[in-house]
Amino acid sequence: MRKLLTKSRFKLELEFPNKLFFTSKPEFVNVRVEDTFLQALAQVGFQVEELARLG
Repeated sequence: MRKLLTKSRFKLELEFPNKLFFTSKPEFVNVRVEDTFLQALAQVGFQVEELARLG
């Protein structure tokens, strides 16, 4: 099944031509989206950014 070419997917193709190909393949789906460890790392990154802005 082919995905429709939306405005977002068109912009993605312009910026990263290979990424459009790989985002349409189920075997390349990002399975780490719900990873709590990565979410915790992101939260620490936001905290460091705020501390840097204060300093």
